[in-house]
Amino acid sequence: MRSILKVNWDSNLPIYAISQSELQKKGIHSLLLDVDGTLVNRKSNKIPKAVKNWIRESKKLFSLYLISNNPSKKRIANIAKELNLSYKYNASKPRKNVTLSAIKEIGSAPKNIAIIGDRIFTDIIVGNRCNIKTILVKRLNRNGLPIKFNSTLTIEKLISNFIK
Repeated sequence: MRSILKVNWDSNLPIYAISQSELQKKGIHSLLLDVDGTLVNRKSNKIPKAVKNWIRESKKLFSLYLISNNPSKKRIANIAKELNLSYKYNASKPRKNVTLSAIKEIGSAPKNIAIIGDRIFTDIIVGNRCNIKTILVKRLNRNGLPIKFNSTLTIEKLISNFIK
């Protein structure tokens, strides 16, 4: 039995450094993208230029869909509008109902979908519960750079290793 805490690809990179060709090699056609921490800093509405560029290039190769636990429809809608992407907010990850709804809207087979996020206990667990690929990325700071030390992720990894 596969652990729901297992990360398929622990990139140790910010999202904008993820290689689109590597994603294609893994058979990925569609991406569910976490928002807070993954695309933008949790305390900022400014989407870093590197993220915008990565999204622009990724749209040429994949279907993209934002999925966020953030309860602010306004915040997620504004980010989605700026990136011209469909979205779900208040997703309650790791619960899978909203994520399954997004997967259904995308229309790809689960084996060809990956979720990219910065948290094991939300993004990775929901990806595993929905039988899609999981990609862990570094959380972004206010300047759009990867944070050097993520205490939340460190604790999540310790617990994940203990539970295995």
